[in-house]
Amino acid sequence: MPDSIIINPGILEDTYLPRLVPYREEQQKYLAECVNPLLSGIYGKNVLMHGSSGIGKTACIRFLFRQLQEESDNVRTIYINCWKQDTSNKIITSLAKESGITFIERKNMDELFTLYIRGLKKPVVVALDEIDKAKDMDFLYRFMEDIKFKTIFMITNISGWISSLDARIYSRLHAERVEFKPYNLDETRGILKERIRYSFVPGSWNKNAFEKVVMKTFNRHDIRFGLHLLKSSGQNADEKNSKQVLDEHVDSVLEKSCF
Repeated sequence: MPDSIIINPGILEDTYLPRLVPYREEQQKYLAECVNPLLSGIYGKNVLMHGSSGIGKTACIRFLFRQLQEESDNVRTIYINCWKQDTSNKIITSLAKESGITFIERKNMDELFTLYIRGLKKPVVVALDEIDKAKDMDFLYRFMEDIKFKTIFMITNISGWISSLDARIYSRLHAERVEFKPYNLDETRGILKERIRYSFVPGSWNKNAFEKVVMKTFNRHDIRFGLHLLKSSGQNADEKNSKQVLDEHVDSVLEKSCF
């Protein structure tokens, strides 16, 4: 069996973060501007980031966090996926453990959070991904009240989510909106072509097969779906001992996919 035509499969994962997030330069610049005041001891801006799945919202936050970690020791970054940590108890307990605070059964969440706040010596940038999945917002109220210098990024697929917040939280957030619109056809093609460039053997994609992936991805408005097609089609070609990904390999993946 020949060597795989996929030479760097990690680049086809949706968790892979390139050195630049293509076609999101404007949003990246704005997000950085929201954090910059914290570096000078001034209050940062809170932001609601909304748009459909698979169009770069989380990638932009991860890119910003990487920049902050590489360029400054003066701010702390906190990423929370509210689908996985969907209650205030889970979120506060996770933050306490991350900070080395020993969890004691008798401590309630208020006590844990107070200990956490006392340990903060730097301004904080918080990303609350999938925030619409959180079952309560007590933690967000505490963030607003008890963390002095902060920027909070709230990421959701639901543009009107913020209007459902309790008035006490809503009035404290003063959040600005950043809408992430779906990638257009040329942008979709460019993103997928770049991933292929670094993950596949050169020349291993038939042009028609690639364009089929591009169109399917564009119609879904979801880059994650496109990455799934690239990887699975490449694996299918490998299984068939083909040195090139052809239409038939993409079609076979589409027929079986429930993505």
